[in-house]
Amino acid sequence: MKAIVLRGPNDFCLEEVKEPIPTAEEVKIRVLLAGICGTDLTLLRGKYPAAPYPMVPGHETMGEILQAAEDSQFKPGDRVTVFPAFGCRKCDACKTGRIAHCPEAKTIGVLRPEGYFAEQIVAHQDRVFHLPEQMHNEMGAMVEPAAVAVHANHRGQVQQGARVVVIGGGTIGLLTAQVALAYGASAVIVSEPIAERRAIAKQVGIELTCNPLETDLVCFVRKKMKMADVVFDVVGSEKTLADAMEMLRPDGHLVLVAVPHSDTLSIAYRPAFTKELKVIGARTYFLEDFPESIRLLHSGRVQVKQMVGKILPLSLLAEGVELLEKHPEDYVKILLNPLM
Repeated sequence: MKAIVLRGPNDFCLEEVKEPIPTAEEVKIRVLLAGICGTDLTLLRGKYPAAPYPMVPGHETMGEILQAAEDSQFKPGDRVTVFPAFGCRKCDACKTGRIAHCPEAKTIGVLRPEGYFAEQIVAHQDRVFHLPEQMHNEMGAMVEPAAVAVHANHRGQVQQGARVVVIGGGTIGLLTAQVALAYGASAVIVSEPIAERRAIAKQVGIELTCNPLETDLVCFVRKKMKMADVVFDVVGSEKTLADAMEMLRPDGHLVLVAVPHSDTLSIAYRPAFTKELKVIGARTYFLEDFPESIRLLHSGRVQVKQMVGKILPLSLLAEGVELLEKHPEDYVKILLNPLM
């Protein structure tokens, strides 16, 4: 079969590799779609120091079952998505589905080399989830990033009537804002400098958007909602952190969603102390976030069609990477189809 093999920074291409063989507890899946995300770009460009070269990247996927044990809940032809995190399977975190908290946690296609930019994959049955029959493949491919948004909202304890600000209108920001609305937020503001992404936010139901390059975000928030109950920082800079703490009400929740790209980035102590803010990390997701993500996507309360800018064959991964890097105004998400 064919797969993208990443051998080092910027050294990746479509190669012939051995077809995976499932164990008795695994299923074999034909990949129908796989998403390119920011972490994949970091890996491909050699900016992820722990990358296990050589490797097959990719951790967002959906596909159909090719092979399963006779006593399995899955059968050939079932459409599924896969939870990509893998832990020791023995600790309390793993036993309760909080795999991100396992000391040995690794994500397939990131720290484990057998990723999803391939024609076929295998996965343990307890990390595979059925997709509803009526769900479009594009939605199925977006379950993983939507689960990040679900987890972030759970961490921020978004509830009925909450005033929410999302800083960053990329894939995760747009999904996080939609989940907040689905959970009953009374007002949601998305801060995003790219006009096309602000337009997508409005298309998926986010009425309030701010261009932080032209309008002071803190002033905008004060005008529209006075103070925020929850702020999701999906950018992770000194400026966004400072703005977040200034616009939050006392006892508000600052949820750190952005992947830290610097060990020196820090949070100012005084405003957090004075307002008694809750500063909360939201790293990936738990196992329970996947069925919730599927539910929200299937119900239409979270929309993704507007975010998918292109579907490319595996052989054109380099083109997809270039489009995402050089034309973020046109491409929020690009998917790969190994059957093309």
